Amino acid sequence: MDDITLDPTTVQTLVQQTVEDKIANLIKDIVNDPHWVTRIEGLVNNRVTHETLIQISSINISDIIKERVDENLQQFKQSLLGIDDQATSTQLTVMDDTTVVENILTTRQLNVVNGATINHLAVKGSINTENPAWSALAENISTKTLSYLNEKWREQLVQEVAKQIQDNGINFDEILVNNQPLVSGNKLSTTITDSSLTSVGSLHSLSVTGPVNLNHTLVADKNRVGINTDTPETALSVWDEEVTINIGKFKTNEAYIGTSRLQNLSLGVNRTPQIEIGIDGITTIKKLRVGVNIISHAAEVPGWLGTRGDIVFNGSPKDDGIFAWVCLGAFQWKALKSAS
Repeated sequence: MDDITLDPTTVQTLVQQTVEDKIANLIKDIVNDPHWVTRIEGLVNNRVTHETLIQISSINISDIIKERVDENLQQFKQSLLGIDDQATSTQLTVMDDTTVVENILTTRQLNVVNGATINHLAVKGSINTENPAWSALAENISTKTLSYLNEKWREQLVQEVAKQIQDNGINFDEILVNNQPLVSGNKLSTTITDSSLTSVGSLHSLSVTGPVNLNHTLVADKNRVGINTDTPETALSVWDEEVTINIGKFKTNEAYIGTSRLQNLSLGVNRTPQIEIGIDGITTIKKLRVGVNIISHAAEVPGWLGTRGDIVFNGSPKDDGIFAWVCLGAFQWKALKSAS
């Protein structure tokens, strides 16, 4: 066997490489071991915590907290746009659903500019009632309260009065109008001069000093009466659709009954005209009695029972000259002829 000769440098290099490889493989195995990793993490955490506590114990925490709080509070005050907190003790307590002012509140202690909205307000102490805003608030509350109470009182009063009347009736002798009894015996007070009565019983007398309109049918005003018209033309004017009849003065010491328009006038009985006056002035009388005798017309000798002196004019005269007949009594009639 041949002898191998190694110089020291080579040997050192080989040994170093072998050791490094061994260490690298060992470290690789250790790193891949989960139990070893867990142990290392625990040791590191314990050491870090220990060192942190040591450092914190040497720091004045109170000064740091106060400094940060003051800094944040100053920023908060600036963000409130005008709120200057100069109180040395608690003056305002704000909770989720209530805000409490702890001490007496006056306009010198709290000034609200433009407006404020407060859901709940509790005041301990007095309130400045000299402020105009307070007066307006009090007046508004009083008005609403009085209105509410008036309505409630009115309803209650009406119910009580209705029940009182129902139970005991009404004693009108005790009701006064202008210091006079509303009803005295069976007479109504003379102070009652206006009413809205829609119906009355039988009236023994009625005196009216102004115009009277009865159901748009009878109108009485200024010495004239109109029926179916509110503008009577004479003392009495009667309208029936387009026909009018006037009764009144025609001229001095002469009365008039007739129409005031171009209309015929009839007088009759049983809705049968017996006397007719045409628009031309001609008067037609169907039957006429003068005294006890009847004057009428016929086309031939009358055959009815007459009264002595009755005259019947010939309505169909002939050459015989007979123009009428006169009754001599009962059924006797004598012809009346014209002179030849």
